[in-house]
Amino acid sequence: MFAWCSVKRSRGLRMRRRSTLTTFPPNKSMKKHWLRRAWPAGLACLACGPAARAQDSLRAALDAYPVLGITITNVGPQNASDALVRAHMRVHEGDNYNIRMVDDDVQNLLKTGYFLNVQVTEARQPEGVRLTYMLQAKPKLTDIVFKGNKKYTEKRLLKTVTSKIGDPLDERKLFSDAQAIKSKYQKAGYPKTEVKYTTKIEELSGRGSVTFEVVESPKVIITQVTFDGASKFTQRKLRKQIKTRRHWMFSFITGSGVLKDDQLDEDREKLADFYRNEGYIDFELKDIKYDYTNPKHVKLHLEINEGQQYKVGAVAFEGTKLYTTNAIAKDLKMDVGKTFTPKGLNRDIEIVQDKYGKQGYIDTRIAAHKSPNIETGTMDLKYHVEEGDQSFIEKIEIKGNAKTKDKVIRRELSVTPGEVFDMTEVKRSKRRLEGLNYFTEQGGVDMTPEPTDIPNRKNLLVTVEERNTGNFSIGAGFSSIDSVLGFVELSQGNFDIAKPPFFMGAGQKWRMKAAFGASRQDYEITWIEPWFLEKKLQLGVDLYHRQLNFVSTADLYDERRTGARLSLARALGTENLIGTVSYTIENVGIVNVDHARASQIIIDEEGNRLVSKVGMSLAYDTRNNVLQPEKGQRTELLTEVAGGPFGGETDFYKMEFRTAWYFKGFDDGHVLEMIGRTGVVKEYGDSTRVPLFDRWFLGGLYSLRGYKYRGVGPRDTTNEPIGGDTYWFASAEYSIPIIERLRFAMFYDIGMVYSSAYDWNIKNFNDDVGIGVRLNLPIGPLRLDYGIPINDVPGVNSSHGRFQFGVGYTREF
Repeated sequence: MFAWCSVKRSRGLRMRRRSTLTTFPPNKSMKKHWLRRAWPAGLACLACGPAARAQDSLRAALDAYPVLGITITNVGPQNASDALVRAHMRVHEGDNYNIRMVDDDVQNLLKTGYFLNVQVTEARQPEGVRLTYMLQAKPKLTDIVFKGNKKYTEKRLLKTVTSKIGDPLDERKLFSDAQAIKSKYQKAGYPKTEVKYTTKIEELSGRGSVTFEVVESPKVIITQVTFDGASKFTQRKLRKQIKTRRHWMFSFITGSGVLKDDQLDEDREKLADFYRNEGYIDFELKDIKYDYTNPKHVKLHLEINEGQQYKVGAVAFEGTKLYTTNAIAKDLKMDVGKTFTPKGLNRDIEIVQDKYGKQGYIDTRIAAHKSPNIETGTMDLKYHVEEGDQSFIEKIEIKGNAKTKDKVIRRELSVTPGEVFDMTEVKRSKRRLEGLNYFTEQGGVDMTPEPTDIPNRKNLLVTVEERNTGNFSIGAGFSSIDSVLGFVELSQGNFDIAKPPFFMGAGQKWRMKAAFGASRQDYEITWIEPWFLEKKLQLGVDLYHRQLNFVSTADLYDERRTGARLSLARALGTENLIGTVSYTIENVGIVNVDHARASQIIIDEEGNRLVSKVGMSLAYDTRNNVLQPEKGQRTELLTEVAGGPFGGETDFYKMEFRTAWYFKGFDDGHVLEMIGRTGVVKEYGDSTRVPLFDRWFLGGLYSLRGYKYRGVGPRDTTNEPIGGDTYWFASAEYSIPIIERLRFAMFYDIGMVYSSAYDWNIKNFNDDVGIGVRLNLPIGPLRLDYGIPINDVPGVNSSHGRFQFGVGYTREF
């Protein structure tokens, strides 16, 4: 019997270990620690020179021998159990010896992060071979220390680093942590901050600590940003393209105005993208010069070479058979003579791709070859088209929907098996699925063609990644109408009323909300089935109870409503036009009347009435964004008939027209909002007047902002607003972005309420002007307006103006 040391195994391992360590700067303390730790096994291997020279052939010869046993030994403290080590080993007792499997074991053990070094020695015996795995554990990290940090506390820096106490001391992670701390300082405007780390190792105990030494630089304020060499665009226009800005009064909110190297790197790309998409393909940001007026203030000079603007020259196609060249060229947005831009080229390629995709040519490949002509300033384009074959849909498979029923997904698809594989409809279906908000935002819906064994037929694979659609929220709010208000809300966006106890997966919507405060109590339950009777017909059911204590400006009475509403809605020809029919039955009361102060008009309204009414509405909506629209419109026509054949204790009919239009303003981000509204309500049958609770009122946050809530219109002898039967209102608002989350607005409101129905007397009106701000906060959008009345009505308003505060970027529609 004889044995030898696997010198190659040991030496090869050290070479690999050194190879991995070169990915980060060497740390002197660790290097000294490594040099001090000379293993007895390593010394023994040095005495085995003849075995080392013959090791390759000898180890290869061991492949025929079984592994008799595996011994695990630890040099220094043990930080991983034998069971964990064996779980990462491919070689087991009884297996035939395999060199590659042993090498794999070494690499797998190193990848666990527990070991600084791993070596394997082999001992041959007549019956086979015995293996010894020698493990040197990484020291356990027992302390993390920060020195020199003044800007950030130790607690905040501990959240920045990924190394944690109790983990193995990992040089790679420590190096990354130092870079993360440095980046944190740079993002806060300390660009010259340096961070280094040192480690301290206790060899016998296997413990280690790290100290991060921070050398904080002064915070550098940007006092000026200029673009040297710019002639095609103004300095103001170019500054809007980048985030690096000079310091100003709101920098403490926006975080702008301080020197950040990583932000400058992003701005390089943003500026280049801007120029290239204006046709300046040869644009170059040559240099950024830093002019320090003192150590804490700097002027930035961005030296640029704009180059020339390119126009589209000749446009040609090759490889087209399905369509003629003219048939394709007429659809291009960037045709001859237009400014050439990379964005426009990509858009035109997509247009051609969609043209083929609509006919089922989903494998069409389009490549655009560009030929710039510097002398003429033109860019000739040649589109090479590989059409491929037409495809049809064989079947549609759905994966990933553990909660959502298949039919909920399939009913949103505008393609079916057997049809041409229309990729434009596939994209439309994808957008509709994403709009359900049942799936994650990034990659939550994927629709991919898959080949089949049938020629020209492909399967459509719909893969979804579901998100949490339930929501529970509790909080408080404030507005100039409701004052302080607390609320609790529970909702499920993918509800199934027929599937207790989880009630999920049928695509229905359910919400239960309670709001309560000194001015109102509001309780509501809503259930919506968007596909009633398996048709694109939305059924809605609302149950509610509302106690409104703010409707009387002098606190003379309260209003209480308890009722139910049933509605059916569907799109009419286009998804932008929605028609709705509804039935509402409610008990409405004028309660808690102050008889000592209220007029006879209010006293006569006291009590409860049963209102039974049918409503119809048409709404046309083309806004590009519901929360903060920049273009488009929403127009709505509403009618209601109460009483008569529908029963109840009051007879009236109501008609209202509402419209809001949004236009892009004079500069990027500027928005002009134009609003118009008018309405009529009139009694009929046995009723002698329209009830107080169904009359029109103006004034407050959502209408005439320079006046009190309900402050415009007819009043009784006590100066209490009693509403009217006709109203009209118009408003113009111009808003501009100040910073990312803040907009400034200027507005003009005008309108009036009249006692009689169909009385549009435009000679008498109230109007106001004012300014406001729009805040987009994490808790939601907020608006604050200050309106100044132009018409001074005694007892209603005064010239000093009025603040209005509420939620939302736009006013309630």
